[in-house]
Amino acid sequence: MADMIGGKYTVRGQGRAGRLGTWHLLSTADGKVRGGVRLEERALADQATAQRVGQVVQTVAALRLPGLLNVTEQLVDGRYTWLITSASPTPTLAQVFGANVSMPPATALLIATDTAQTLLKLHQAGLAHGDLQPNTVVLSGAGAALLAETGYAPALAGDTPGPGHDATAWARMLNDLATRNTDPAVAQLLRQAAQQAEATGGSAGLTAALSVLTAGGAKVAGFGDREPIKSLAANAFAAAAGAVVTKAPPVALPPVEPGSEATVQLIGGSHSAPVPPRQASAGVPAQAAPQAAAAPGVPPQQPAPPVPAPAVAPDGATRLGNRAAEEQRRVASQEPGRGAPASAQPDVNLRFGQGVPPAPPAWQLAAASAPPRPKRSMWKRITAFVSALSTVALLVVAGILVWQWWQSRHAAPVAVTTVTVKLAQPIDDKCDVKVDLVGTIETDGTAGKVTYEWVRMDGQSSGALEQAFRSGQKRVDVHLYWDFKGVGTKEASATLRVLGTHVVEGKTEFTYHCSR
Repeated sequence: MADMIGGKYTVRGQGRAGRLGTWHLLSTADGKVRGGVRLEERALADQATAQRVGQVVQTVAALRLPGLLNVTEQLVDGRYTWLITSASPTPTLAQVFGANVSMPPATALLIATDTAQTLLKLHQAGLAHGDLQPNTVVLSGAGAALLAETGYAPALAGDTPGPGHDATAWARMLNDLATRNTDPAVAQLLRQAAQQAEATGGSAGLTAALSVLTAGGAKVAGFGDREPIKSLAANAFAAAAGAVVTKAPPVALPPVEPGSEATVQLIGGSHSAPVPPRQASAGVPAQAAPQAAAAPGVPPQQPAPPVPAPAVAPDGATRLGNRAAEEQRRVASQEPGRGAPASAQPDVNLRFGQGVPPAPPAWQLAAASAPPRPKRSMWKRITAFVSALSTVALLVVAGILVWQWWQSRHAAPVAVTTVTVKLAQPIDDKCDVKVDLVGTIETDGTAGKVTYEWVRMDGQSSGALEQAFRSGQKRVDVHLYWDFKGVGTKEASATLRVLGTHVVEGKTEFTYHCSR
């Protein structure tokens, strides 16, 4: 593999192992920093695994979350497939740990908050990282902590991670940061947030822990300063920028025979041309080298006829890739010292990103879409509408009842102004009568309830009673019925007492006389 990828990216520094292959630091011709992972065929050995990984890469790339190491392009260079990222894949948090680099206490808090916020955004989108660890946290040149390889490990294993898995892994990472932190107060804050995340679990645990970090971080000097992270990333790039590798470190792959398909296919895959035979030295035709190496007297072995590439109906993106590949072959054939140009097989090298037509890129080609769901019948739609309408009506009624109950429990007390008691009608000298006593309670018109009681002269009481007042209602009559029987004369009285902070009462006296 040459030091250039796709004719526009330069490989710098040494690679590091990842879930799908080997990560490398790349740079463009105008000095922009990029990253790239060279896919291992062994990691995507079967079609089911390749399909799962492709779907994950497609889904995560579509989010374009700022807290992720986003994949922006796919390149096929020779027998290798590369996924290009928008930022450098180094340094990782694990590399910082391994180099024993002194990390400011506030920087550890910033890494913890950055990763928690990104995980919460993933969970809101219905996804999870599934493999959070120091190797998958990248410190970017912009001063942020980015999550790399989101969903790769679960896709390879055929698992479906959830927010609980991320919360546990995030808490474990915080404990690592706390162990390496030189400030006891910051280390204790990190452990407290980790305990909160594990105790609550899932997205709720991350949210609670993030609140703990934010509140405590406000008291830590330098919290929010991203310059230390920028310095770590800049030092890592400067260390690699001085050495441009002519070949990336090899990855142990199964042997590939000449002419076999070596490009990793994701979700139906981008088809590439077969691997061309190894070129001879300058000035020797490509097919002459095997013959020159044959033993004397042994007839030269004729090369096997080329296997025709499968017919693929070219879409807009494919035609764009064909034109770019044809231009590369034409330029290569004109350079001195080059062998014969490659056979004119279709080169379906798809690219995506800025300036690409709206056709989907090769690695984002999804599996066969599921058939559309059948439309519901009109009767089912009407039933669903009526059901929804009934639910809304019930909720409204329940809300009104709850509001009335709350008003009755928490309404301000009614201010009672006067209380009077009188006989509904004179009893004269009647025998065996039921006396109707009318008590009048007057208020200031405030809505609420009044608690009152009747007390007779013989000591009997009606007990506490309640009378409701509507807003604006200033007067209410209440009654006490008292039976008198027998011959004789009896002086009687009754008192209406309104209970509360200030007791207000009214009283009346009357005479019962019966002579027969």
